[in-house]
Amino acid sequence: MKDILIRKITADEVDCAMALALEVFMQFEAPDYGPAGVETFKKDIVENPEYLENARKGTCPIYGGFDGETLVALIGMRSKTHINLVFTKKEYHRRGIARTIFHFLLDDIRKENPSLKELTLNSSPYGLPFYLSVGFIPLSEEQEMNGIRFTPMKYIIQK
Repeated sequence: MKDILIRKITADEVDCAMALALEVFMQFEAPDYGPAGVETFKKDIVENPEYLENARKGTCPIYGGFDGETLVALIGMRSKTHINLVFTKKEYHRRGIARTIFHFLLDDIRKENPSLKELTLNSSPYGLPFYLSVGFIPLSEEQEMNGIRFTPMKYIIQK
């Protein structure tokens, strides 16, 4: 993972992060969903004023991987214990960037909350192999809500 800088994004970079999330979502996730799922993703996350404000304030932190000045991957959190965004630009896939961001995120949130025991997320069909590879465990079979297909998962944090 040569020359990729991992850090929390700043308030000024939230719009760029949402543009990256939408771009990669449309490329890799949207084909698994119908129009209702695409609208739900936009409405609940990338165009949700409350979420965007919380991301800018840092209460919903977003961690990014940067190639120079360019954001190429991100992991965002809906809360301090729930991941809601994991996206990597196509040309940066399979380089370990998302995995590195995930471990950076883990270290960062454990500094803030050393007693944290687990993280949760709802995996898209496309993301499931990645989440399994970093140690997430499915909590149930795939579900669908508002056009979004997902598998609820958790990650048990080892001390």
